[in-house]
Amino acid sequence: MAVTDALLGRLPAQFQREAKLIAEDLIQLLPMMTSPSAAMIAMRLLECDAFERVYRECLRLGIWPDVDLRSGMMLPLPTFAQLNIPNLPTDADLADWLIIDSARLGYLADVSNRQNDHPEPRVHHYRYALRSKSTGGQRVIEAPKSGLKSLQRHVLHGILDKVPVHPDAFGFVRGKSCLQGATRHCGEECIVSFDLQDFFPSIQSMRVLGLFRRLGYPASVAQMLTGLCTTATPGRVLAGLPPQQRQQMRVPHLPQGAPSSPALANLIAFTLDRRLAGLAGSIGAIYSRYADDLTFSGDIGIARILMNAVPQIVKDEGFVMNPAKTRVSHLSERQTVTGLVVNQHVNISRRQYDQIKATIHALRRPDDPRRADRAFCLSLVGQIDWVCTVNRSRGEKLKRQYNIAMGTSGEGGRSL
Repeated sequence: MAVTDALLGRLPAQFQREAKLIAEDLIQLLPMMTSPSAAMIAMRLLECDAFERVYRECLRLGIWPDVDLRSGMMLPLPTFAQLNIPNLPTDADLADWLIIDSARLGYLADVSNRQNDHPEPRVHHYRYALRSKSTGGQRVIEAPKSGLKSLQRHVLHGILDKVPVHPDAFGFVRGKSCLQGATRHCGEECIVSFDLQDFFPSIQSMRVLGLFRRLGYPASVAQMLTGLCTTATPGRVLAGLPPQQRQQMRVPHLPQGAPSSPALANLIAFTLDRRLAGLAGSIGAIYSRYADDLTFSGDIGIARILMNAVPQIVKDEGFVMNPAKTRVSHLSERQTVTGLVVNQHVNISRRQYDQIKATIHALRRPDDPRRADRAFCLSLVGQIDWVCTVNRSRGEKLKRQYNIAMGTSGEGGRSL
């Protein structure tokens, strides 16, 4: 109906009958969740018989559809129509909302990816670092510079935080934690875990653009928002990485290190969560996702069904499985979810507890240089606080040992 109405408002009066026919052809030729680009619409119009008849008649009579000089309009999908997100119909409105000028917006959004193609690193909008993965290989950390990071936070809090995520998503969601996600799997006969490979880099800019379009932002504004939140990694950073990883990161994608990436990833994974939650419900299982960790629990019969169905659903939704991290664990062995033991109740793993305990013991030596390292001590205190959250009695033991090791003054770290 919306396509027909748009055509009725543009076509000369004698061609009104053709509007519905052209609209029906376009909808069949463009079966998309989001509004297609002008170039794509133009390409498909050439395949519409009704459009061809209108064009020939316009050419013969010398009359043409009216030019639409109106500014863009917010047109969200019905699901998002009631969200309290900013109305930004034009690039100028977006710049005003971000409290920058239009030139600065275009520079930081870098829709054509000119800055990251530049040979001079100072021109790039990101700082890069490689981190070794525990399972092998390198993870590329792409940390936005301060100016871009502040805009990404503005988009995060002003737009993305107002869009609800799937209820079974627990990672990077306000008011939720991995502890809550793990708790729902306690005491189950069987736990089946899957892992999504390269979660952030695998989400390319077209999917981010599609999300902003579904929220109602006109094409140009959605492209600017997408440019602010995605990046293509420079070739100099990718040298030495495996070919598949290089190819993936050359395409604009969600950067691991940007404050907006976790929220965008959660929203884009909504359909994945919905399908996996539906699958779990159909077999009497429980489902949760924490970032790239997919966890199911239930009776022993769920494993075979999940091992067959989940990889196909993940592939259908545009993600990639990491088969090396797929695992099935039963109640008779140690079961872990996002690093927490869940056999009977949620608990910290013995290995992690012993590692923290050994670190505290080493700090008893007055010559240990880590005693004066404030960042190290604060990190250790954070780990102890986390143990307290999961298992209070164990955490209190570690607190006492830490205070004895560091002395009542804390000597570089705060006492507990």
